[in-house]
Amino acid sequence: MKGETGMKKCFAGLIALMLLLYCIPALGETAADTLPSLKEVYAGKFDFGSAAPSRAFTDYYMQQLMLAQFSILTPENELKPDSVLDSYMSKKQVKETGDETAVAVRFNAAKPLLDFAKKNGIKVHGHTLLWHQQTPESFFHEGYEPNKPFVSREVMLGRMENYIKAVMEYLDENYPGVVVSWDVVNEAISDGTNALRKSSNWYTTIGDDYVARAFEFARKYAPEGTLLYYNDYNTATPGKLSGIVKLLQPLIAEGTIDGYGFQMHHTVSSHSLQMIANAVEKIAGLGLKIRVSELDIGIDRNTDQNLQKQADKYGAIMRLLLQYSDQVEAVQVWGITDRMSWRASSFPLLFDGNMKPKPAFWAVADPQSVQ
Repeated sequence: MKGETGMKKCFAGLIALMLLLYCIPALGETAADTLPSLKEVYAGKFDFGSAAPSRAFTDYYMQQLMLAQFSILTPENELKPDSVLDSYMSKKQVKETGDETAVAVRFNAAKPLLDFAKKNGIKVHGHTLLWHQQTPESFFHEGYEPNKPFVSREVMLGRMENYIKAVMEYLDENYPGVVVSWDVVNEAISDGTNALRKSSNWYTTIGDDYVARAFEFARKYAPEGTLLYYNDYNTATPGKLSGIVKLLQPLIAEGTIDGYGFQMHHTVSSHSLQMIANAVEKIAGLGLKIRVSELDIGIDRNTDQNLQKQADKYGAIMRLLLQYSDQVEAVQVWGITDRMSWRASSFPLLFDGNMKPKPAFWAVADPQSVQ
């Protein structure tokens, strides 16, 4: 009898597992086929999109969800320098030619997203050309060998220019018109000093004009019409906002920058909506285009009450951005589902781990907020 009972339990468990596996794609299919489309809700005002990791392009239902909801995508990591710079081939070229400014690039990691976007007519926002993180240490050293001294300012400027040129030329040749904008520099302002981050290898090797030179080269080599952004987080913090504005002003004067990217990684309790509104007003007052490049709103516990608070804040932010729709180019959540988010423990996105829409989705999709 015990053996028979055990077999029944195993059989019941197997049936439950089969039902679960059957239902998960059905949820994704429902989300793709029957929900209002965010890209259509905001059409004519600005693009609505998401960051997408490479694994999203191996999931049929995830692809259908992206096709239904988003008009623009950003690779989470696959266009960052540690994915694109080919340190081995760069080192080899330096040895063969003696030219310390030689740079080699590769796009294997980004191709699934780029191919998907090209095939389906979806725009891509490039993230990011320069960053103090996720950039190979070898990039800054003689012979591309981390144990050797830093290269000179002149060599590093040459490497920067050649890197930006190679990226722009490859994408223009292989994916013409797909990448419509770039974060040229990411997170250059320190939270502690509200000035340039001096721990950055870019600052160490080039100096305090490295941001200006990056935008100069990006403008030189980007295909015509490509929008160039500076991207940062904690913009709603007053001190950091002041430092960001100070950085932006000479770039605006030089005519090398088009816009500012707000990383809105918030929680339901911070930053306040008034702080966010003040920051958007300040940046908009500079005459720049605006994009919300990395939007997510965390909660500490996955309760109905918290999910409603999350939805309310998403809705309020979207209503704020609609007031500046003549300057806003795009709004992108930073991830597709809670399970795939870098902040998964705080359930920050519009879809849950099973691709089911949350109250936040309905707040963003509410046609009453788009008038």
